[in-house]
Amino acid sequence: MKRIIVLFFSAAILFSFLPSGVNAQDEIYYARCNLKVIKGSYITWVNWQATRTFIPVGTKLKVRFAGSKATLVDVKTGKTYTLDIGASGEIYLKKFVIKKPVNISRFPKDIQAQIHTGFAKVGMTKEQAYIAMGPPAWADGKTYNMTYADIMSKNLWVYKRRRFGKNIGIEFDPSTGRVIRTEGLWGH
Repeated sequence: MKRIIVLFFSAAILFSFLPSGVNAQDEIYYARCNLKVIKGSYITWVNWQATRTFIPVGTKLKVRFAGSKATLVDVKTGKTYTLDIGASGEIYLKKFVIKKPVNISRFPKDIQAQIHTGFAKVGMTKEQAYIAMGPPAWADGKTYNMTYADIMSKNLWVYKRRRFGKNIGIEFDPSTGRVIRTEGLWGH
């Protein structure tokens, strides 16, 4: 009995020294959207659009996060990525990954095809545009400390193409939530 109590308290002490927000083990999540990858394995809250490389929506990932950083491991390929969430906490992590797989087969075939390109188009819903392009860098302010719900409540999203490139704007109709205008999109 003493041995069990000692083990219990030893574990409690060990976990009390972990920084706030650190998971003791990897958790399984799924890519909520196409996650733009730069420099081979880096994903950032700015979500640079100039890259043609991305982790596709729905990809099963092992995730370990601490503060404003996370390590993502593609379960299928074993490839490891570093994610700069932008702000500390699981609520901000959920802009990039979620616990349930995203099912894009419920969308029309043309929308599914557009999502696979990584670009939004006129007529898409906010959800479809988000799945295609990921979180914007700006939506009534920088989005590093905005939640998914905060972003979805805005009707103008701005994406950064690259550090000195022209930005990409996506405007939504406030009454329908559908894309009514895109500006600066290329490559689709």
